[in-house]
Amino acid sequence: MSLAPALLPLLPGGAGVIAFVGAGGKTSALFHLAAELAMEGRPVLLTSTTHLMDPRGEPGRPPLTLVLRPELEAPPGDCALPLAVPGLTLLMARPATEPGKLKGLHPAWIPALRGAFAIVLVEADGSRRLPLKAPADYEPVLPPAPDLVVGVVGLSSLGRPLDGRTVHRPERFSELTGCALGEPLTWDHVVALAHHPQGLFKDAPGPRAMILNQADQATHLPTASQLAELPADRVLLTTLQPAVRILACGPGRRP
Repeated sequence: MSLAPALLPLLPGGAGVIAFVGAGGKTSALFHLAAELAMEGRPVLLTSTTHLMDPRGEPGRPPLTLVLRPELEAPPGDCALPLAVPGLTLLMARPATEPGKLKGLHPAWIPALRGAFAIVLVEADGSRRLPLKAPADYEPVLPPAPDLVVGVVGLSSLGRPLDGRTVHRPERFSELTGCALGEPLTWDHVVALAHHPQGLFKDAPGPRAMILNQADQATHLPTASQLAELPADRVLLTTLQPAVRILACGPGRRP
């Protein structure tokens, strides 16, 4: 199984806006899903409401058309939006001040883009390429009414100490999960992060999916009963590099 057949059944009518949050493989999941959909001949739009590494400088990214529209960084106004074309379109505002990154769109533009593209994929969170993160007060930057929110965590964090080398915003993570700074991270802390209203799925309406990535780097893998503890409509246990491998797929337990 690949990502598309695992995630698209959660979308009403098989189309809509999918927002990715969390850490530990979020961007890889985003591009893998985009490539799968584009190979089916669908017009697919990929964008971000924060920042995104410029894929032209990253090996292994799928072929795409990059469109930069600086006016889309501001709240919606009177301007024409890109038209859907077959394949993958990456729509961003402009080069970011940080080298190698692109600045994303104002989130209020996303619903209008859904009218032109059947599938809109949005990276709505940043994680500094660490396996875990806890959102700040202003995070994630979700678009209005996403049709699906995918929360990603990296299992390579398990057994490592809670600090800034493992978790983005470790102090906040500690507050949400009860894990003391310097204490080894456990499965219970991942579950606590997923369930906390200010945690992984903060502000997420509607259907949810959870990707537990980096299974190949984990000291131990969660059991089927542990996967069922997670507050998601679908839970995937994966490795995403260099290719997608889904080791387990099943329902979680929505609150």
